[in-house]
Amino acid sequence: MNDDIKPTVVDLGVKFKKPLPEDLTLVIGYPTCFHGPFIVDSDNAEVTCAKCKEKLNPMLVLHRLAVKETQYHATAERYQEEMKRINERSRTKCQHCGKMTRISRA
Repeated sequence: MNDDIKPTVVDLGVKFKKPLPEDLTLVIGYPTCFHGPFIVDSDNAEVTCAKCKEKLNPMLVLHRLAVKETQYHATAERYQEEMKRINERSRTKCQHCGKMTRISRA
């Protein structure tokens, strides 16, 4: 490498729109656990992660479960609608010739 060439750093002058408050820390990366299965102690109103054994906020867990259930029901409803639509069809386009052909129900 040539010693005459020195690296230069160019300040792009880009500023954050909203600076991060000093009392908060920005953490980049993923935690070791995404808090999957839960251990629920209903007597003490506590929830613990079954993998990492961390105590979790019960409202956070309730929210996550509610979102998952909503997604499940929406997916099941879309599936039922699609199956109804498919079952009502009597003809489909042939993959080989491109013409419409009758669907056999045998």
